[in-house]
Amino acid sequence: MSSPQVFLMTGCSTGLGRELALAALNSGFRVIATARRVEKLAGLEERGAKALALDVTWSVSALAAFAAEAIALYGQVDYLVNNAGYGAGGAIEEVSADELLAQFNTNVFGLINTTNAFLPHFRARKSGTLVNFSSEASCIATPGAGAYGASKAAVNAISDTWAKELAEYNIRSICILPSAFRTDFFNNAGSVLPATRIEGYQVAHGVMDYMVSPQFTENAPGDPVKAAERIIKVVTKPGELLTRFAMGDDAYKNLKGFYEERIEELEAQRELTTGTNFDA
Repeated sequence: MSSPQVFLMTGCSTGLGRELALAALNSGFRVIATARRVEKLAGLEERGAKALALDVTWSVSALAAFAAEAIALYGQVDYLVNNAGYGAGGAIEEVSADELLAQFNTNVFGLINTTNAFLPHFRARKSGTLVNFSSEASCIATPGAGAYGASKAAVNAISDTWAKELAEYNIRSICILPSAFRTDFFNNAGSVLPATRIEGYQVAHGVMDYMVSPQFTENAPGDPVKAAERIIKVVTKPGELLTRFAMGDDAYKNLKGFYEERIEELEAQRELTTGTNFDA
């Protein structure tokens, strides 16, 4: 009998990352859980997970060494779950160049560099699944969360491209776009407000002040336990994966509306958009 497949997950100390690790363990998979502070993973270790320290913003050489260490634990990694990230809040003008760079260093460059560290392993085995966490904010323009949404839009494009580039190696890639779930993401290190606030921007400030308030977390409709169970079920199903998976009632409604509006806009501009090729 073959051994259970192995998940390596980033950002497992709290929230959806922790629930994903538990859901995978409960489904009989082996799990390597990671976080910047490994001591926060003690509860997952008690449930059977292996725990490793990982900061996705480490250097490329450090990430390569980490990948070798992680793979050596079981001799393989089958699923790489890129969940680590945070949200830089504030109106776009308020987010400084350094704050914007830090946002992309974690959510985008960290995701790419971590994945690149494991791709040689996946390519050699001609097997593997990348699970890349985005957000409905990647499509829905949310005042006060533009920097975060932009970083997640980049994740969408990267994940979609990986799905095509890596198909020849039998490596799959899926992008998860969750809506609001009842976790401590916005009350923990998951959310960072800008150092400087510009007078005005009432809509952006109102949105962000609410999102970092206890009321938002307490009233978030999504159950992270249910979400984690659904995600593990979707990504472990054999065969072709969905390119993007909207997670949550709000995500389905909001993203459906977003795409319908884009189609309407495209059709409305058809006459001006088309007919620009060279004449035969």
